[in-house]
Amino acid sequence: MRHLIKASISFGLIGCLVLSPNGFVPSLDLTVQAKSSSVTATTERVTTEYTKVYASRSKQAKLVFPLTFGTTVYQNATSGSWTKITYKGRTGWVPSDALMPAVPSSTDTHLVKQTTSLFSTWSTKGKQITMVRFGDRAVKTGEYGKWSRVRVGGKTGWLPSKYVSTPLSNKQISRTVYGSHTYGVDTQAEYDAVYKRVKAEFDAKYDSPEFGLDEYVYRVLDGERGTKDRNDPSFRSRDNAGLLSAEMSLEHVFRGDISFKTYEKMNRVHRFYIHLSSKYEADAVVGDDRVKSAYDDLFRRKTDCDAGAQVKSLVYDLAGIDNAIIGDGVTHAVILYQVEEGWIELDTPYTKQDIDFINASNVYLSYTQRGETIAY
Repeated sequence: MRHLIKASISFGLIGCLVLSPNGFVPSLDLTVQAKSSSVTATTERVTTEYTKVYASRSKQAKLVFPLTFGTTVYQNATSGSWTKITYKGRTGWVPSDALMPAVPSSTDTHLVKQTTSLFSTWSTKGKQITMVRFGDRAVKTGEYGKWSRVRVGGKTGWLPSKYVSTPLSNKQISRTVYGSHTYGVDTQAEYDAVYKRVKAEFDAKYDSPEFGLDEYVYRVLDGERGTKDRNDPSFRSRDNAGLLSAEMSLEHVFRGDISFKTYEKMNRVHRFYIHLSSKYEADAVVGDDRVKSAYDDLFRRKTDCDAGAQVKSLVYDLAGIDNAIIGDGVTHAVILYQVEEGWIELDTPYTKQDIDFINASNVYLSYTQRGETIAY
C-alpha cells in the first residue's frame, strides 16, 4: 500500500490534474529613499548589489568589509545618502542606494513544488545552502521579484517563486464548525458561504432514497453474479455491467475489511457528493495552483483534486465522519476518513505501516478535525 500512496502523491492518479507553476508578479515597492534625519531604531535591510562597508561616510574612508548581493543587515542610522549598518556584530557605513527595505514577513505554510537548491540570495549564482525536496513544507517570509525567501527545516534562504505553492492555510478564518477544517478557503466570508451552501443541500437531500443502495447491490448480496466472459452475449449489457460494478464495490465487505454498515454509509456519502458536484458543476483546470478550496469548486466553478477533496471534507464532516486530506498541493490530493474499522481511502483500509508512512512524509493538506495527524 505504501508504494501506491507514494505514487499517488508524487505523480497523481487517473482523473486528477497535474498543475504547472505560475509566473510571479512582484508586489513589493523596492524604491529606497535616502533620509537626512538620523534613525535610532534598528531596521532590517537587504543589499541590492555587491557593496563595501566603510568606517565613515565616504568611499575614501577605511574599508571595513564587503557585502555580497542579497545580504540581510540591520540599519542603525542614516545621514544624507549614507546608512549605518550592523552585520554579524560589525558596524560601518554603506551608500543608502545599495540597500532596500526588508521583505515583508509572514508565517504562511507552503509546499516546495520541485526538488532544487535553497540559495543564500535571490539568484542561482548565490551560495547553495541546502537541497529542498518536492513536497517539503516551507514557511514563506518574503518576496523579491520572482524569488521567495523561505524557511525549510530550520534553514532560511531563497527559492524561485514558481517552486513555492500557494499557502496551505490562512489565519483569517477565526470561526469554524469542525475544528481545524477550513476547506482550503482564504477568508471567513468564503468559509461561511461554503458551509451555508453545503449544509443547506445536506439538510434537504442527504437522507433521500436516491442516495441509497441500488438494486444491483442487493442482487449481488442475494448471490447473483455478472459474467466476465467477453464471449457471452450479455457481457456488454447494462444489467451485467451493473452487477459487475456492484460485486467489485462489495469486495472489501466480502473480505471482511469493512462492515456492510460502513459500506452503506460511505455509499450514501459518495452519492450525495456526486449529486453536489453535478448541481454546482465546475470546470476542471490544469496549470493553476491557486485552485485549492471548496470555494473555488462551488462558487468560482473551477476545480481540481485539491478543491474537490475540500468539498468532500465538508460532506464527511456533516455526515459525522472525521477526515484528513493528503497530497502535495500541486499534482494530487486524496481524502482519508475514519470509520469503525480505522482510516480508509475510498473502500480501502490503511494499515499502521501506511499511516506511519503518511505521517513521516508530512504530506497533509488538511489535518483531522482536532488539527492532528492521523493516529492508527
